[in-house]
Amino acid sequence: MECTIIRQCNDLNPRSSHMKCFFFVICLFNFGWVEMGHSSTPVVENPIDKLVGLHQNLIQAADEDELHLAHLALQEAMLDTWRSNDFWTTSWDALGDRMGVVHVGEKNERLAIITWNAEKKNRTQLYGGVVIFFDRFGHQIVKELEQYASKVANSSIDSKKRFKPEKWPGAIYYELILQHLGKTPIYTLLGWDGADGIRTRKIVETLTINGGKLRFGAPVIDAGKGSQKRLILEFADTVTAMLRWREDLNMIVMDHLSAPDASLLGRTAFYGPDMTYDALVWQKNHWVLKENIDVRDPDMKDPWNNPKRPRRRPRNG
Repeated sequence: MECTIIRQCNDLNPRSSHMKCFFFVICLFNFGWVEMGHSSTPVVENPIDKLVGLHQNLIQAADEDELHLAHLALQEAMLDTWRSNDFWTTSWDALGDRMGVVHVGEKNERLAIITWNAEKKNRTQLYGGVVIFFDRFGHQIVKELEQYASKVANSSIDSKKRFKPEKWPGAIYYELILQHLGKTPIYTLLGWDGADGIRTRKIVETLTINGGKLRFGAPVIDAGKGSQKRLILEFADTVTAMLRWREDLNMIVMDHLSAPDASLLGRTAFYGPDMTYDALVWQKNHWVLKENIDVRDPDMKDPWNNPKRPRRRPRNG
């Protein structure tokens, strides 16, 4: 509120000895600047807080329609946020507590991937994500990951197929490793896929960037069956399996999965860890599978919204 005192005189002649003056107090209420004693300056919402709120809407969706609307709102906000904010100078820890946030690299080889999920009523997963990287001019680029929705029930992921960001199979990525094929960066991702109500997957995925184009599935994995583009561990939904990068060993370590008896060979919905371990070791520009290695089974926490409560199945002796 601003108040102004105005003097009004009958005789404006300064020589007059009988000059009469009246004083008026005019108070102006400027509602554009002051309201009820509080500043009306708009409060700028923290972009990370907004993303957290939208993710909360997603996981609390009451039905499939609400879930898809919440997913689209989060995806759009995620793109807007990282098109206007530098990922590497933004405090995004609150996102990492709720979804997969991984990053690696220096200068123009820096890359970050944010992925999230929500479980549908049929126990399949709805995934979303963005990839943040740099072009050759040092500009931060953001690409949307759009899940490829297979129409085939109980479908599997092709280990020999390449995928574009527009037809992404979907996963929550929780570790990211940088290797080089000559001078070309090869990004290796470790991911979790809830699959369906009877199976879960852990995935070793590869990613390359060429001229700003992203491709999932570089043929750099040698698992004894020729070169393949990703390694997929598929096992029973009722158990948990380990897949992680062991920097101390310089290898990707994983549980070896097997059927409880010969009659269930090939039926991965019954597979589980058999207390032995395999590993992928980077040799001669490839990930090479080494079987039956000697490592401990390290504890592993789920850095994403895992809607399941895995239970370790008793080992069938």
